[in-house]
Amino acid sequence: MNFRKGDQVKFLNDVGQGEIVRFQDKNIAIVLNEDGFEIPVLMSELLKIEGDYVFNDKTESEETRIDPPAQIMSMGEDIEEDLEEDGLNTDDKANILFALVPENQKDTVNSDLKAFLINDSNFRVLYTVSKTENEFQSLFAYGNLEDNTKVELGKIKRNELNDFEELNFQLIFFRKGNYYLLSPINKAWNVKPTRFFKQNTFGGNDFFHENAFIYELTAAEGINLADHISDEDIAKAKREKERKESKKQFKRSKREKANEIEEIDLHIQELVDDHSNLSNSEMLDIQMSRFTTSLDGGIISGAQKMVFIHGVGNGRLKHEILKTLDRKYPKIRYQDASFKEYGYGATMVILK
Repeated sequence: MNFRKGDQVKFLNDVGQGEIVRFQDKNIAIVLNEDGFEIPVLMSELLKIEGDYVFNDKTESEETRIDPPAQIMSMGEDIEEDLEEDGLNTDDKANILFALVPENQKDTVNSDLKAFLINDSNFRVLYTVSKTENEFQSLFAYGNLEDNTKVELGKIKRNELNDFEELNFQLIFFRKGNYYLLSPINKAWNVKPTRFFKQNTFGGNDFFHENAFIYELTAAEGINLADHISDEDIAKAKREKERKESKKQFKRSKREKANEIEEIDLHIQELVDDHSNLSNSEMLDIQMSRFTTSLDGGIISGAQKMVFIHGVGNGRLKHEILKTLDRKYPKIRYQDASFKEYGYGATMVILK
């Protein structure tokens, strides 16, 4: 039986009837019953009130009975459309990467390293990262990483690198609303500190302007992109990725657009009509004034997330934003905004 939202249905194994308001998955419908409660019901246990036993979309005269498994297969495409309308994410892939970026790009062999976790997926991730010390675990970082973003986990000093014999990653994937469950990841990685004393360990990549070491946690075998991919391969991969991404349509619900994310463009041309006579210091003051005013307004209005678009430039504006957040708003979390939507030039402030 082909079900859609709004269908009036009866319960085969219970007394009463109701209306289908959405679908939990391909097997279960959420029905608003006569008492005003939304209840999950197997679709094999529902009977459509109107047009009993009509299964063919093309004709209303053909009647047939089918077993539940065939029934579910026959309505797969229709249910898939309804699931997408209801916000059920059908993407069952996740790509999580760990990165080490030398602070001093001119002397990567002797530089301290910044550690990052990269979420190149449409799932959010709860993560813990720990290092093994005498058969015990010592916590290195933990948190909640938004989809399609990256976060700096901390810094590893060069003279402490030998203390990192093994890193352990625990990842749990989730989304708001309905989604298909992914198995958690619990992965141990042998760091091999000696590899980071080689110049060619760090190379170009899709996630940083700087040279970096990239380790893919969700692959069967982690790979060092810098070691195994040539400059030509990287350029080719970037072109292919850009081509594919240009065809993607990222859907966001009206509620997410209206209530969850507020965008503030801090480019100077968006703030003043003519900035040709302004000095760099004066422009920075105007941009920072807009930043603090907008952030304070977001806090008062109860905004959940705010994305400040500052561009890449020389990094001065972003540096001042992060310094202000750390000094004046120490309890507020922040991270790079989605690099798929904003590139590398935006910071997301998470208020709730």
